Amino acid sequence: MRHTPPVPACRVLLLASITLAVPAAAQQHDHFRINPALPQAEASRAAMPRRTELGGHVPDLPRGAAAPTNDAPPALNPGLGALTWPAGTTKAEAQAWFDQGYRWAWGFNHAEAARAFRMAQQADPDCAMCWWGEAWVLGPHINFIMEEDANRRALDAIGQAQQRAPQAGEMRAALIEALSRRYSPDAKADRKALDGAFAEAMLRVQARWPADPEVAVLTADALMNLSPWDYWEDAGRRPKGMTARTIELLEGVLGTRPSSITPNPLHPGAIHLYIHTVEASADPGRAAPHAARLAALMPAAGHVVHMPAHIWYRLGRWRDSLEANLAAVAADEAQIARGGASPLYAQGYFAHNVHFVMVSSLMGGDGPRAVEAATRLAALIADEAKRAFPGLTQPVAAAPFVAHARFSTLETILALPAPAEEFPYIRAHWHYARGVALAQSGRADAARQEAAAIGELAQAPAIRALPAQGVPAPEVLGIAQRVVNARIAQAAGDHATAAKLFAEAAAIQDTLPYMEPPFWYYPVHQSLGAALLAQGKPAEAEEAFRQALKRVPNNAWAAAGLLKTAEMRGDAEGAATARGMLQKSWFGGPPPAVERL
Repeated sequence: MRHTPPVPACRVLLLASITLAVPAAAQQHDHFRINPALPQAEASRAAMPRRTELGGHVPDLPRGAAAPTNDAPPALNPGLGALTWPAGTTKAEAQAWFDQGYRWAWGFNHAEAARAFRMAQQADPDCAMCWWGEAWVLGPHINFIMEEDANRRALDAIGQAQQRAPQAGEMRAALIEALSRRYSPDAKADRKALDGAFAEAMLRVQARWPADPEVAVLTADALMNLSPWDYWEDAGRRPKGMTARTIELLEGVLGTRPSSITPNPLHPGAIHLYIHTVEASADPGRAAPHAARLAALMPAAGHVVHMPAHIWYRLGRWRDSLEANLAAVAADEAQIARGGASPLYAQGYFAHNVHFVMVSSLMGGDGPRAVEAATRLAALIADEAKRAFPGLTQPVAAAPFVAHARFSTLETILALPAPAEEFPYIRAHWHYARGVALAQSGRADAARQEAAAIGELAQAPAIRALPAQGVPAPEVLGIAQRVVNARIAQAAGDHATAAKLFAEAAAIQDTLPYMEPPFWYYPVHQSLGAALLAQGKPAEAEEAFRQALKRVPNNAWAAAGLLKTAEMRGDAEGAATARGMLQKSWFGGPPPAVERL
């Protein structure tokens, strides 16, 4: 999941009072120079405020979408696994809280991590890394920007860490110095330059301590934040920017390539980041052995339990994706019930898991479960969250309508209440569900009105603004309108027009950026195949179905089309192969009729 502003990125953060000694050899390597705007970043780093209060659980955590909603002290959670990293404290309680914060951070529950690091500070106010940890998790990450109030707290925390750094040991002091470069008291400081300065500093730290797996994972994380969710080009075959270096570091930690890094194949942070790094590549399966280990490493962290599904979904392992997300939903329900969950976690990450339950069920043909999840999902996301982080929440809030379009009756769909007009992206999906249902019920005129409504909404300013939030809304609505019109033509027996419209929609779909679940819920090539088959063009239909399978492996819907095509052509071997795929990947009721593909 992601929330991505303007560029394929999303993030907002400093200052140093400790000089980092860099080996001369390291200074000569270009890969330590990432961002040409570094002079600007350095110029923005002014004297930082020093926070003086120590001890006590001070209720001044940052407010906002990513902030905790409960200032009460949390409890130690035994379900977060065994990952530990010595923080330089002699106090066991402080180390326990530091480890909990560190574990939550790799589970992307940054609000809970901040609360834990604050407890570590309370247990040992002199622990420099306990302050470092809080400053680290308040920064931007690949799924969310840094909020303004968090910047204030991060500056305070890193200032406290810097004061204690001389007694923390050389490597910890270097990590504190590196993190200080990520933040600036200047509200207008260039976030990209600051992130670049931090990443370069982490590369220098990693060069000094090349065997340390924690430093390697932290460096990989800093590199990923330079271009969140934008790691590949050439259809996932060629890594972009610092992606190759990120993979080198993570595979070194995971022990899958020769490296100076001491391997830790059970590092949940390394596995989590590795999944995110390679999932959009042409070879996401390389992460499968690691994904299979991940959930057991942090069973109480719902997002960690969910993460293997990013790989299972890409590989067409629909049952595995479903089971991972059912477990993730249960883990998150338990955690949210404890109180304090940030809106980002409760409205974003938790809803993301329910969304995955819905789409995994949909791809496997389990209509009742998909509709059940859709109903739950529709009630999860508040309007405030849709406004606060639209790139993350609006596609999820729109998703229930595609499940209804696929499985619900006309009567059920027509009874669904209209979404608020201020959310045209969501409202357009409501029109889509209605349009498909009306078309397939033979009510062509009413279906055309729904298609026209989608076209009108596609011109709304709010739709034009969503690409800046990482959502290709105009393209998605272009697909939706064409699919509704194609369904109208299909129902009227005009399969040539349907094929033309499906082909146009499929071409648009191929331009969409990677997202999980995808921005459009199924490969439209399978609908094109159905329209071609209805025209008596089995060879062309077969190619369309194969294109659908190329984009979505083990797609039982496309396999149903291939089976029908093979039967029409008298291809017994092809029919057996398609039937096997259908039986493997379909766990719903009767296989779909071709005209419903």
